[in-house]
Amino acid sequence: MAIIGLSGNTSFRIGSKPNESVLGFSLPESRDAPGRKKYWVCPEASEGFERFVAGSFDNVHLTRRVLFWGLCKAAQQGLHPHDYQLPKSGFYEELAFNFTRHAEGIEQLQVQPYLLKTTSQFGWLVDFHFRKNDDVEFSRRVQQLSLSLDSSFKRNLDCYLDRFNKIQSFVSQRRETIDQVSPPGSTNAIRTSKQFAAIASTRLRSKNYMFDGMRENRSQFGGLHQIGPLQKVEGTPKILFAFRERDRHAARTLAMALRGTKKRERFSFPGFESLFKTDIEIDGDPIVLDDLSTKSFEIALRRVQEERKSNPVTVPVFVLPDSDDNGYLGQKAIFANAGIPTQACTLRVINDDYTLKWSIANIALQIFCKAGGQPWKVRPTKDRSLIIGISQSHKLRRVGDKTEVEKYFAFSVMTDNSGLFQRLQVLGEDGSKEAYLSSLRTNLAKVLSEESQEFSQVVIHTSFKLRREEMRVIEETVQSASSSESENSCRFAVVKVNHKNRFFGFNRDTNSLVPYEGSVAKLGGGEYLVWFEGIFPDKPTVNKAFSGPTHVSFLHRSTDDSIADEALLQDLVNLSGANWRGFNAKSAPVSVFYCHLVADLVQSFQQRDLPLPRVQDLRPWFL
Repeated sequence: MAIIGLSGNTSFRIGSKPNESVLGFSLPESRDAPGRKKYWVCPEASEGFERFVAGSFDNVHLTRRVLFWGLCKAAQQGLHPHDYQLPKSGFYEELAFNFTRHAEGIEQLQVQPYLLKTTSQFGWLVDFHFRKNDDVEFSRRVQQLSLSLDSSFKRNLDCYLDRFNKIQSFVSQRRETIDQVSPPGSTNAIRTSKQFAAIASTRLRSKNYMFDGMRENRSQFGGLHQIGPLQKVEGTPKILFAFRERDRHAARTLAMALRGTKKRERFSFPGFESLFKTDIEIDGDPIVLDDLSTKSFEIALRRVQEERKSNPVTVPVFVLPDSDDNGYLGQKAIFANAGIPTQACTLRVINDDYTLKWSIANIALQIFCKAGGQPWKVRPTKDRSLIIGISQSHKLRRVGDKTEVEKYFAFSVMTDNSGLFQRLQVLGEDGSKEAYLSSLRTNLAKVLSEESQEFSQVVIHTSFKLRREEMRVIEETVQSASSSESENSCRFAVVKVNHKNRFFGFNRDTNSLVPYEGSVAKLGGGEYLVWFEGIFPDKPTVNKAFSGPTHVSFLHRSTDDSIADEALLQDLVNLSGANWRGFNAKSAPVSVFYCHLVADLVQSFQQRDLPLPRVQDLRPWFL
């Protein structure tokens, strides 16, 4: 783990002043009395404050804050302001040391105080970060500086090794500053370990994919090609192209790629029919758009609706230009509002043979799913569970120099624990926060009550995007459902899944430092790090740039505590392989990943005053 441990049980002196009306840090009233009170806390001597000697574990939140104060002070006293960056918010405990500067941005070592609960040890959580300049567009050079691409702008297969070396080098260069951190009231610096903390890990079962006849394979593409899809499309899917006249040639190229060739001489794709064991029809009378306006998309919608009367599995495929305002959101919103999923492909992808070669299989996969097919599922854990991913996509507005919520919007994406998409459902939608939270509570309670009759377990996966009051409503609603459903066998749990975190870990047993797929490190207090992708003990070769760990927190479980940690974690690993957006697509649990896709789209629809998707949908239109 990229955590530098602190030695010993640190004590420090602070100023404290009782204040009954203001929330502050809770501390013991005295060293001998068991009671606690909330205090204003000041790190330096100040009028009206009393001196208080606190131990590290009197309040761990305060200890982290004190360590952060000390780190900021050491940086300010020992470094030029050019060499470090303090957080803009006073509530965020992270300092960035600046290193190499580029035209695109700056390489940083980000440091924050942390308590490793499994060992009861405070330390510094450190990670490499490339901070892009605000006026620089995202590019391959930015990806290269972020270590996701190598020096030749290809996938960086040594990303773990490169990241480790960056962190180690940067820590070494700032070791003197870090070792100057001292608590308030002390002249003695806090000792830090010279090595990163080692944490024991276990390994969950690897993902196995299930196809036609419930036969299994470790490869998504290989299993689909050799065995066939889990469920074929009912009927023959018809692709109806929509494009501007100037893009007709590009549409023909895409149609040719989807049909494929036996020798795969151009696209390395066997063809839609060969891969999905399903015939495909390409409509010979495509929709020619006058432009990319709302009016043109509405005309296209009426044509598609007419075609679907005779063939319900007609999928419109739009060929769009590369510009930011290329009509993608317009066509997606208008058709999703009518309950019809669309597929879009840009000219940049179609006109570049190399890009199309590696994209066409994923495009075909998305079309297959939007036509109603199910390519695969993941071998689930023993108990049949409903997984409810919950996120929000509020409509925001600027009022002066502040951002306010104009409209609150929360929704759920439901799958079972094999990863099969069930439906998308709105849980709350209102301009008033109070009314929104009330409807969120009511609708979620209804979902839990209904689904508890069918599933033995209902597990909620929450996104990091949810706000504190939303999380409170969810936890209280699940707590209530756990009590009211006590006579049934259904069990409930709430799990928070956060892939945006500062954690990173390395596997010292391999030259690449890449952890094994399914590795789990216990942090304590119901918190874990999980690697949804990685190498295998029998196949240690690195063939892609693997992502870092996901931080998982268990927030609630049924009172009987009968859902084991391992089962909840295994479901998360399984769901990370159920992503139908592409072969070997982003390895994140679909319960959360699909939520993020929908949230981003809905927020874009709202900001542009486009229609919202149909309230309940049974097909993954958002892929």
